[in-house]
Amino acid sequence: MKIFVLQSDYHFEYTECDILGSRWRVAIPNKPETCTGLPDPVRGTECFGVPGHVTNLLSFLVPAAFSCKAGEYLDMKTQECQKCAEGTYSLGTGVRFDEWDKLPAGFVSYGIDMGFESNAANCSNSTWIPKGDYIMSSLDECTSTLTYAVSLKQSGSVTFEYSYPDDSIFFEFYMQLKRGNNVLYWRTTTFTLASSTVKPVLIRNIAVTGVAYTSECFHCKPGTYSAKPGSARCAPCPANSYSNKGATVCQQCDSEKYSGIGSETCKQRPACKTSDYFYTHTPCDSKGKTQLMYKWIEPKICSENMEGAVKLPASGKMEACPPCNPGFFSNNASACEPCTHGSYSNGTVCAPCPAGTEPMVGFEYKWWNKMPSNMKSSVYSREYSDTERNTAWEVAGEYTYTTPGDLDSDYMMLTLTVPGY
Repeated sequence: MKIFVLQSDYHFEYTECDILGSRWRVAIPNKPETCTGLPDPVRGTECFGVPGHVTNLLSFLVPAAFSCKAGEYLDMKTQECQKCAEGTYSLGTGVRFDEWDKLPAGFVSYGIDMGFESNAANCSNSTWIPKGDYIMSSLDECTSTLTYAVSLKQSGSVTFEYSYPDDSIFFEFYMQLKRGNNVLYWRTTTFTLASSTVKPVLIRNIAVTGVAYTSECFHCKPGTYSAKPGSARCAPCPANSYSNKGATVCQQCDSEKYSGIGSETCKQRPACKTSDYFYTHTPCDSKGKTQLMYKWIEPKICSENMEGAVKLPASGKMEACPPCNPGFFSNNASACEPCTHGSYSNGTVCAPCPAGTEPMVGFEYKWWNKMPSNMKSSVYSREYSDTERNTAWEVAGEYTYTTPGDLDSDYMMLTLTVPGY
């Protein structure tokens, strides 16, 4: 009696490579009881290369190394590289893990006690916790380990993003990425004092290169999309749009909703508050005038149409600009320029230094109608956040100040670049 086996009852795998760089494709049953009716083994694609000690001896016998390009996957049935469909992607010779709804295949997490008898019974649950976009370390006084085993066909690399915000956690990473079998370790150990609360280590976007191929394409995660076949990556959805898993296009949010870049949902716009805008002085115009103005913090997410929402205050009257900063002079074109070498200024006109003296070169900023060209304002967030805010420091005539931040842990950075250093 002939037994019919469905294609869903088995999957294909390759055997280990032999000394000549050859291998076989064999069918592996998905259930132990399915042992008959499987496809016969066939000769597989050539391996990625031969062992180093026989490379020179056998190089004339071994065909070109096999691998799939970025945006392709190996169809194990035909043993040919195929383009990934829209809404999916592949790295070709790499794998990426950017979804953490559960622990991906190949990852293992476990806890180890530190030798304290009172903790020994509890460390078995001290594992890393998937949190959707990232994975989080355990917070108890145990050693929490995350491992990933991978077989590389060539020397590779690993990249990942992490947040390590607390000195009470000892965080270490061990890597060994040579051709052959590799195991990557991420390990944390927490040391708490009394009832102090610690912040966990967060990891996301782990990418490993060096594999010969991937036998499947990965769906674009929510908030991203790929519109063309053969994509090597998924692009994030623009602000005020969203997408579901495996999307080929992004959908626009309703007018009363908003989203950040790379969002899977849209949120209701909150009513505008006084903390949603800031004040600044305009640069001096050709008539030497400036104006106090109010602006919404960008990107603007609040709604002025909701009950209780505030409106943007009216701009102030035009007023005379302050003088230039010391060491600069006005060029009568609404801009300040530095004095030439050997001269000095109190902010009005440049004058030559008296004989036998030289200027004390430096920067002194007293007036803030325009951010100096050698200064840069930016926001640095220590925590994972979907914010795209780009307003940090603003000029206000006689001083510069920080605008309201999104998180208490945000850093409002003001960077001064000094030429020559």
